[in-house]
Amino acid sequence: MKWIAWFNRRRWEGRMDAEFQFHLDSQISDYVRQGLSQEEAELRARRGFGPPDLAKDECRDQRPVEWFNHFLRDLRYALRSLRRSPGFATAAIVTVALGIGANTAIFSVVYAVLVKPLPYAEPEQIYSVEVVTPERRSQFSSLPVTVQIFLEWRKAETAFAAMSALRPWECNLTGDGEPERLGGARVSTNFFSFLGVPIERGRGFSAEEEQPGNDRVVVISDALWRRRYGSDPALIGRSINVNGESHVVAGIAPPSLLVPTGTLLHPVVPFAPRIDVWKPIAPTKRELEPDNESWDHGLLVRLKSGGNREQGRHQLQTILNAFYRALVPEIRTELLTQLVPIREIYTGKIRLRLLLVLGASALLLLVACTNIANLFLARFASRASEFATRIALGAGRARIVSQTLTETTVLAIFGGALGAVIAQYGARVLASYGPDDVRLLADPRLNLPVFLFATAMSLVTGIVCGVFPAWQAYRKDASQSLQEGARTAFGGRRATHFRQLLVGVEMALGTALLASAGLLLHSFVKVMRADRGYQIERVLAVDLSLFGQRYANGEKRISFYRDLTDKVRGLPGVLAAGAISDLPAASGSSGASQTIFHATDTNFQSLVLARPVAMIRSVTAGYFAAAKSALRAGRFFADQEPVPVALISESLANRFWPQESPAAVVGRTLRQGDVTGPLITVVGVVENVRPGAVDRELPPLIYRPHSQWASGPMSLVVRTSEDPVSLGPAVRDEIRKVDPNLPVPAIRTMREIVSASVAQRRFQMVLTSLFAFVALLLGAVGVYGVVSYSVACRTRDIGLRVALGAMRSDVMRWVFSHGMQPVLIGLLVGLGGAIAIARALRSLLYGIAPTDPVALGSVALVLLLTSGLACYLPARRAARLDPMVALRHE
Repeated sequence: MKWIAWFNRRRWEGRMDAEFQFHLDSQISDYVRQGLSQEEAELRARRGFGPPDLAKDECRDQRPVEWFNHFLRDLRYALRSLRRSPGFATAAIVTVALGIGANTAIFSVVYAVLVKPLPYAEPEQIYSVEVVTPERRSQFSSLPVTVQIFLEWRKAETAFAAMSALRPWECNLTGDGEPERLGGARVSTNFFSFLGVPIERGRGFSAEEEQPGNDRVVVISDALWRRRYGSDPALIGRSINVNGESHVVAGIAPPSLLVPTGTLLHPVVPFAPRIDVWKPIAPTKRELEPDNESWDHGLLVRLKSGGNREQGRHQLQTILNAFYRALVPEIRTELLTQLVPIREIYTGKIRLRLLLVLGASALLLLVACTNIANLFLARFASRASEFATRIALGAGRARIVSQTLTETTVLAIFGGALGAVIAQYGARVLASYGPDDVRLLADPRLNLPVFLFATAMSLVTGIVCGVFPAWQAYRKDASQSLQEGARTAFGGRRATHFRQLLVGVEMALGTALLASAGLLLHSFVKVMRADRGYQIERVLAVDLSLFGQRYANGEKRISFYRDLTDKVRGLPGVLAAGAISDLPAASGSSGASQTIFHATDTNFQSLVLARPVAMIRSVTAGYFAAAKSALRAGRFFADQEPVPVALISESLANRFWPQESPAAVVGRTLRQGDVTGPLITVVGVVENVRPGAVDRELPPLIYRPHSQWASGPMSLVVRTSEDPVSLGPAVRDEIRKVDPNLPVPAIRTMREIVSASVAQRRFQMVLTSLFAFVALLLGAVGVYGVVSYSVACRTRDIGLRVALGAMRSDVMRWVFSHGMQPVLIGLLVGLGGAIAIARALRSLLYGIAPTDPVALGSVALVLLLTSGLACYLPARRAARLDPMVALRHE
């Protein structure tokens, strides 16, 4: 209650007045008793007490909450001052808003992706398990697991409380509407309980449904349930047609369910971009046979409470090696296991890029702060006489500093509020158009941590922007300021050097940001122009999956693609058409793979790790013409091949027959998958291909004729002589003619597929370039403002020079050179900083060095032209000054 009384100012002032009056009356009474008259006693008492207002101020300063009253007065004064300068206030608020808005938007994404806990029960206990084969690490840094390994680990006693396996599953949904191709996953029956995510409606899977024949049950996503079935609660327990077979809908997954998509879990296990259907894993007898080489199951494990991660990893490794030594006694290698935290699964590929973008936004904010500090220096310099007068009248320097910081902080808070609005929309754009890694986790809402970040950034920005002007106001001599007057308030050698220092710092920060953006942009151009081993212009692609009894026979699948490619080739504007089992632009290292043996190899167990592993691609005869892949030697496939044949990539030819030329390899034979397999004749060698992102070489490839290796899912590839998008409807119609019930997903151009594969690079490059552009504009405005204000403050000096005979070109050269000096220094320092940053981030660059002359030279040229224009305009204005008008200027 005592502290509350301190805030009742009116009551406190009344008590203070009464106490002052009591002491004054007491002193008057004492003087009257000493024999003075009433008038003499009052006059003597008032002289002894001194000015009452000064005494009251001293008493007020002793109040614990008086600092709050000073703050309120400073706040009111700052608001009135800014209201009298709307142009200055608007420019400062917008500048701060751009910096804080960019930082807050990026921080919201960084927080959601890198910091915010994943929506699982105890996510820090969940890991992904990968297997490393030392002899094949050059081809595969790691591998997922086989279903046999999963079952061996699951039944053993280890440091893990639970395990859950999952693998990709493409499915066609028919009935209840148009046929639709959906992304799916086969999962162990404990998948949802393992993650700690309850089913929204219905139930999950039971252990009995992990047996073949009992697995025709699915859980569907909330989005699919609402979109296709209109949120019908009666769907639970009903049957739907998936891949030509009836499946019972057991439950609806919650809308917040987060599962790995794409190649997040592992490059060899590619899931669809969105998972809508889950079905239990039910291993068949063939899948459980020892010679099954299908490393196609991702595995998640949950560590026991208090369990040791390294101990668990070692246990899995011991079981793994014991299992394979029992199957292959001659094996001499030691298979390794590694555990990857589930957070790393979602963020491992994007973390460095996000942190780079966050750093770019921080540089932008520093540029904005430097710009605002220069503006405030100019503003407070014009008020130097005012500050000096107040100090001469008794105001403390600390009060001047407090008022200065209050004004900059008020502007920063207004800018932060506008920046929060910019960040809200910016976060939505990032969540909608960012790469899959970002869109999967990004939350466009400004939650409490993001709000606290924006508030903290506003306060810090206010202090940083005001500390230099406040320091200048604090150290300025009042008598000197009064003598100099407003004309020279902004002049002086020390003040000029300080302003130039700020301009140099601003240009150095902007140069580092712009140079980093230039390097990323040039790297991105190199990526898009890289030789991938196939051409992407004027090419359509559509993914197709043939399932059900109709295509259970390989001959049916062969016939379907033969008929389809023949019909598509007959369309006007189509130059070539073919199909491949995995598009190189999108598939990376996914798809079927097998060990390749020489024709003379006989001992599988001793040679299986010594021979290379190749990715198997099934292609139709017209694929290479549609992709325009170059033939190094031999020939392409004919429509009919009487004996088993193959085309191989240059990398496989060089590795399998290192001493032979491509022409000498043609006609050689090899075996695929086993030393007892049929002999396959090499009829040609084709150039190596790379994925759309060109971030790595694909493993060695073997292309087999579709008529000899009829896989299920295929991608139709169509090369056109006109805009490929215009032929999309015609291609779709031809597919419908061959099979009206076959789901046809979106038909994409090859450029769109490649563009999607470089989404992370583009995301980083676009944001960094945007921040760099804003920093360039802020830097140009800062240089222009400083030079213009310097010209305004030195108008009489310039007029005197002209009056004494200086040429107008000399004046222009003098102003221009003084303006460009800090720019050139900042440019050199910024380029050095950008090179240092690029060396640290070398892994993000492709095809260029951190000292790339094209990128750095272009950046230097843009900065020199922009800054030169910013200096030229005020220099030209200075050269045109009338000496008589300038000499009368104050």
